[in-house]
Amino acid sequence: MLSPVPMVMRRGLAVVVTGVVAGIAVVLFHWSLEGLTYLLRAILGVKELVSPIQVVHLVGERLWVLPIAIFIGLCIAKLVSTASGVAGQRERGADRVIEVVNGSELDLPLMETLGTAVAGVIALGTGVSGGPEGPIAMLVGGPLLRLLSWCSLDDSSTRVFVAAGVGAALACIFRAPFAGVLLAGELFVLAGFVGAVIVPGLLVTAIAWMIDSVAVGGSPLIGHLLFGSIHAEAYVSAVVIGLIAGLIGLLYRWWIAVVAKSITRYSRSTYRRWLSVAIGVAAMTAGIGLVAPEVLSTGTGWIRLVTLLGAESRAWPLWLLLLVPVARIALTGLSLSAEAPIGVLGPALVIGAFSGVLLWRIVSLAHLPLSFGTLPLFAIIMFAAVFGSIGRIPLSMVVIALTATGSLTVAAAVMVAVAVALLVVQRKRITIFGSQVLAGRSPLSSP
Repeated sequence: MLSPVPMVMRRGLAVVVTGVVAGIAVVLFHWSLEGLTYLLRAILGVKELVSPIQVVHLVGERLWVLPIAIFIGLCIAKLVSTASGVAGQRERGADRVIEVVNGSELDLPLMETLGTAVAGVIALGTGVSGGPEGPIAMLVGGPLLRLLSWCSLDDSSTRVFVAAGVGAALACIFRAPFAGVLLAGELFVLAGFVGAVIVPGLLVTAIAWMIDSVAVGGSPLIGHLLFGSIHAEAYVSAVVIGLIAGLIGLLYRWWIAVVAKSITRYSRSTYRRWLSVAIGVAAMTAGIGLVAPEVLSTGTGWIRLVTLLGAESRAWPLWLLLLVPVARIALTGLSLSAEAPIGVLGPALVIGAFSGVLLWRIVSLAHLPLSFGTLPLFAIIMFAAVFGSIGRIPLSMVVIALTATGSLTVAAAVMVAVAVALLVVQRKRITIFGSQVLAGRSPLSSP
């Protein structure tokens, strides 16, 4: 039987290794995506992406290249995925890591890991609509399974540290370090919080955040917002927003899990069919992107703009506020059907924020009492409730929303909306991550 001291040393080493891997993975992802985005803008000749005093649109000299760039990105992602074995997997990205952690065998081939990360970054860098958590989860999970084996940990502890590493990396991506341990506990389990990840999760997230903030910066995702006093009427708004957010989440999940998977089965049958789907996705993404660049790539930077500038400048008209969420849902699902190994969390945040602003604008035009909430309040509450419900990560999304704004004033309203949205989704007992399992069935429940 091993003595306690070596075990403590091994777990301490595992904490450091996990934190460093998570931090480095986030930095590499940031730099790679920024480099590809800069290259794409140079190719398109784009000089300006944002104009707060008018409808936002792309201004460039060679915008006709955009659909070609997106199609090439999908083709390269497909080739990389096929060569690395990703194309043959039923689950990809974050869902694939969840599947491995909850499975009987801790095996995630390094080629599959690197293939997913490279293919995902290339797809996002060329403008494909998707989230960052797919490539990030694989970029963290694969190397950790190799490195943690050197620490001589048992399988149960290895699962906990992989979950903690993925949670820490995603917390850094969304600029919410306190959400790291919550993501580790909620993302891998369909219901219930797993207490085993709390201590290592806090330490791992702290190390990853330190590396990421030094290399990239630690500013909030949206910016510091002052909401002022929250009146009782705002909680009525929170209930209504929660109901709508739950329905949006169900629609998002239906499109991803039903429609997109049906198209995926079609596209996988022959290369000719895949080419037809890829050409269609590239054409649709570019066509909508020229009018609404908010649908391109991860799009999380637009959350700050629509939340901070939408009320004063009226830069986003109603048709655009409606187009962005609908197009994000459609394009993200279609991009997945073209076998781009991307995530679904990033687009959901954009969908939620723009849907919240759209709802506020409708309330404003209907001359309902504005004491029911301001535009930023609607945006932040919907931002948290859409994916907090369908992703089954309610606590994580509450913390991400509060950290993104630097304000605790709206904490209660956000929690009410997320709880109501979760009740809407819970009636169906479904989640957007197919590999999540019930707490009692997860290996993380008994490390």
